[in-house]
Formats: sequence, structure tokens, C-alpha cells
Amino acid sequence: MKGKKEFQWETIIPSLTGDKFYLTRHRDVKAVSMHDHSFLELTYILRGKVEHTLDGQTSELKVGDYLIVDYGSRHSYRAVGAEGFDNLDCLFLPELLDPILKGTKSLRTVLEHYLIHFNLQALVQNPAHIVFHDDDGRIGKLLSLMQVEAQTREAGYTEMIRCYLIELLLLTMRRLDDAQSAATGQDISAFLTKYVSEHYMEDIKLQELAARLNYSLPYISKRFKDDTGVSFVHYLQNYRVMQGCRLLSSSNRTLSEITEMVGYRDVKFFSALVKRMTGLSPSDFRRKHKK
Repeated sequence: MKGKKEFQWETIIPSLTGDKFYLTRHRDVKAVSMHDHSFLELTYILRGKVEHTLDGQTSELKVGDYLIVDYGSRHSYRAVGAEGFDNLDCLFLPELLDPILKGTKSLRTVLEHYLIHFNLQALVQNPAHIVFHDDDGRIGKLLSLMQVEAQTREAGYTEMIRCYLIELLLLTMRRLDDAQSAATGQDISAFLTKYVSEHYMEDIKLQELAARLNYSLPYISKRFKDDTGVSFVHYLQNYRVMQGCRLLSSSNRTLSEITEMVGYRDVKFFSALVKRMTGLSPSDFRRKHKK
């Protein structure tokens, strides 16, 4: 992809006119010159690191990052390193989602459509200027399914791609909703503590949550410690031990079962945390507190 020639317009324009979408994978890309286009572009990084400039703002993209470029926006890519990068482009027209959107030239209008039904009135950031991260791989899987449909072109393939794209946009809006809640109204630390209370039994990584909220890891770590007085790791360990002690005193589950139920895999590590925070081993805690 070197500027507009690499877009192969003679192939793309008929596809956009007929199918309303065009999917293609680019390999070993070194650079893409500054350009704009008259369609929406979802680009997903598959390999390598990328310096991306969009409407004058530059950011670094990594594997799993993706963004949706709006009508009229100007952007360019440059590989970080000599190996280049791979990316998947999904170009589409708004009327792919609904014929009533024909003539629409705004990502915001598309996202506020009744099929997506996301209220952007209070949104401070332009959704087309946000870099999202596919932390659970669901966006990548949907794009792969869209590719299969586009390649096999079986009966109803356009409708299948339409459905996958709507699901993709809805999942993306969830991430945008999290970022917006943290940026306005709901405090970042309040979001994180609520997330811990609902997901403590899962594998939680602050770096992934920071990406989900569109903040850097150092910023979100400092903000949480300033607000709560403890690091995020310490808070998460405390919460898990608290839940583990509740199970020790109120159930007959084994220590191994309880360890997994509160998000750990190492029984010795969990036992050491209980001992450090309560002064008692898990077995002693159970004997003392079990009703």
C-alpha cells in the first residue's frame, strides 16, 4: 500500500458500488502516503507496529488495534521497524447497514442509527479518532468470518457480512461506552473497582483495561493509586482474598476449588496471600471462622 495506487481503485470502486463493501489483507506494508476517501474504512493491525497519522494526530498501533476512519479524514501509515506490517482493511458504505443511510457521510450518524442505537450526544471524542483494541479477539474473529463470506460468495453473503459488521460495531461501541463513562461522569477508579467486583474470578490485566479505556498504563495506574491509596494489583489481591475467605468460612469447597474460583491457579500463592493478609493459613482461618 503506497498511497492511493495500492488501493487498486479499479477493483474497489465496482465492489463498493455493487456489494457496498470491500475486504482485503495487505502484507509487508512499509508505508502508505497521506490520503482520504469517500467511504468508511475499518483497519485492523494483524502483524507489526505502525505509526499512524490521522487528521494531524500521530499514534502507534500494535497487533489487535483497530480504528474506523471517517469520510473526509486524511491519514497515513508508516511501519515501525524494517519488517513492515500486515493489516486487514474493511471498506464499506453506510447503506450496507441500511439503504436509508445512502448518502450519509459521517461515522457518527451511522453509529446513531437505530440498528446500532448508540447515543453519541454526550460524546466528547470523535469516535473516528479513537484507537480500539481487540482484547478478547472477538473483532478479529468477526473480520475473519466476513472474509470467508466475501471469498466464497454463497447465497446471502452480503446479508451475512452486514450482520457481522453490525455485531462488530456494537462490540466496538461497548468499548467506547466504557471509555466515555470513565472520561465523563463515572470516575476511572470507580469503573475499575466495579470491574474487579464483577470479574475478579477472571484473568484481569490492567494494561488491557487501560487500552479499553483509551488511557496509557502509567496514567491509569497512578490515577488509581492516587484515588484509592493502593496499587491496582494490591487492590485486586485484597478483593480476591476477601472473597476466598468468605468461601472458606461459608462452604465446604476445597482450597484448590476456592483458589480457582477467585481467579488464581497457584494454590501455594493464594495460601501465602491469605496468610499475609489475615495472619492465618487458609485451614486455620476456616477452623476459626467456619460457622
